[in-house]
Amino acid sequence: MPTGPLRELGMCNFSTVLARLNAKIVRTRGNTHVATLQIWRDDGREAEWIHMMTRGPGEPRATTASEPAYALVKGGPSIHLVLREILNGKVLEALDWDRYKRHQKLMVGEQTPANAWYLCAVLRYLGIDARVMHSGLSNKARGDMVRLFNKPKSTFKCLIMMFDMGGTGLNIHHANDRVVITSIARSC
Repeated sequence: MPTGPLRELGMCNFSTVLARLNAKIVRTRGNTHVATLQIWRDDGREAEWIHMMTRGPGEPRATTASEPAYALVKGGPSIHLVLREILNGKVLEALDWDRYKRHQKLMVGEQTPANAWYLCAVLRYLGIDARVMHSGLSNKARGDMVRLFNKPKSTFKCLIMMFDMGGTGLNIHHANDRVVITSIARSC
């Protein structure tokens, strides 16, 4: 069974803005698959580019920093959930081990690469140091990411982990006790 329609539905459920971006890219014979996302990462295409690409007909360019932020978060229930957990988990507050007994970080589990890329772009636009751990990273890069996430005073606050990465040997229990699952893993 083709996964295209299910993938598109998953993106639409994740964020209407992401679904609009995907539809626009597909209309131009492009895609939002892993190789394309890597090109976009390498080119620095993040939240401002997404906002520019997804503006409606006649919709003016943003004039304040809050306008793209509002537009990118609107219609994204998963993003709202992640932001709520960031606030509830005191992730943005200064590290206070005595008070919270944890590093005040968040891990997000995601199935669809486009969703993870979009979430990371939005969080980074909002000033939150978020990174995606995906299978395209080298073992060294993955290890470096885990070590940085485990450092209590690191600015790296939100680890977005792709399900296909596997969590075997991922020792983050010292840095993290909050996990949000934004999509259900595929069953083979």
